[in-house]
Amino acid sequence: MSEGSMRRRLSSPAPLPDDDDLLREIFLRLPPQPSSLPRASLVCKRWGRIVSDPQFLLRFRAFHGRRQHPPLLGFFSSGRGAIADFTPTLDPPDRVHPSRLFLQALRGDDLYSLLGCRHGLALILNRERREIILWDPVARDGRSVAIPPAWFDYDNPRSTIRNAALLCDDHHAGRSPLEAFKVVLLRTDDVPVDADPQAFASLYESSTGVWSDLISVPISAPLLMLHPSVLVGNSFCWLLNGCGKHGILVFDLSKHTLAQIDTPKDAHITTESRFQILRMENGELGLAILSGVSMQLWERKASSNGGGIWMLQKTIELDKLLSLRSPTHRLWTVIHGYDEDNNVIFVSVDLEVYMIQLKSPQFKHLFRATFMTTYHPYTGFYTTARGTGSGDVGSGTLNNTRDCPQI
Repeated sequence: MSEGSMRRRLSSPAPLPDDDDLLREIFLRLPPQPSSLPRASLVCKRWGRIVSDPQFLLRFRAFHGRRQHPPLLGFFSSGRGAIADFTPTLDPPDRVHPSRLFLQALRGDDLYSLLGCRHGLALILNRERREIILWDPVARDGRSVAIPPAWFDYDNPRSTIRNAALLCDDHHAGRSPLEAFKVVLLRTDDVPVDADPQAFASLYESSTGVWSDLISVPISAPLLMLHPSVLVGNSFCWLLNGCGKHGILVFDLSKHTLAQIDTPKDAHITTESRFQILRMENGELGLAILSGVSMQLWERKASSNGGGIWMLQKTIELDKLLSLRSPTHRLWTVIHGYDEDNNVIFVSVDLEVYMIQLKSPQFKHLFRATFMTTYHPYTGFYTTARGTGSGDVGSGTLNNTRDCPQI
């Protein structure tokens, strides 16, 4: 064999595997970025068939979910003609097109509220039909749960559902997160302001298909309506804030108890301070307090008497972090939302919105806001084999590939 022939043979690409099971194992280990599976699907029809198989997609989510937190794809916020619009935060080619994940209400006469996102699902309240909807924006699949009639009275502000939270039990087990989950609903009697306000909670478990009896606890401040919960350990946490008072409402999923925790007494708090519950790196409860351009990060540590004590961990000066020029006026700052999985907080300074990684801290400027609203961060493994267009993953017309429930 000549030297030239040998070079040609050595430089020839290796033949592709002819075994679907082997290909699945290879594709399973692709990076869990939104562009990975769409790119693989463009190679040939065979690859596209494999990476679009629903069972493979469940395995892909479970495989990477056991090893790392899912990427932050973006966030949902108040929609214009929709339940919520989606704003992507990743850069191309992993940027998911906004039209792919927005939450569209197909029954226009119904009144919907987005309550939060967790484990790749959006938790939605349909007030007209008195039901909770768990919706997978990627798979375009969902499940609804009826709310007990005694829980909800649209004309009575004391019986209005003010918040909720979702936990999927087997989201890393290779099963759909819609198969095993828990939902906690909250209502309060603090509207109008009550002399002795209380919060009420009920737990729904898909394994039993029933709602638990109501439990209650006295609260010192109003519960922020529709403000997303934060999962800390095995407890859901919500912010109480109003009438000059503050607190944290905690539902313990193990003990099925509801309690209030006071905020740090030594914190620098003004009438314009903003608050955000955090999940610290060690899994403990935390709290961000933003006063002007100064953001304090507090952590609650266990004390010797079995309670807890707040300790200041660090202070972030936003004007220095963001390299803002000395303003001639007082800067207006707002906390819009928080991603508990990636420890990222969304803050605006005079309408300029930033995404700040609290551990680093590193930041990214997103856009200039046109209105103030709550952000619901959406994390997940974008498992779709649709091709790309205009630099974004999944851009173009939405086509449901299976017969599934609609919102």
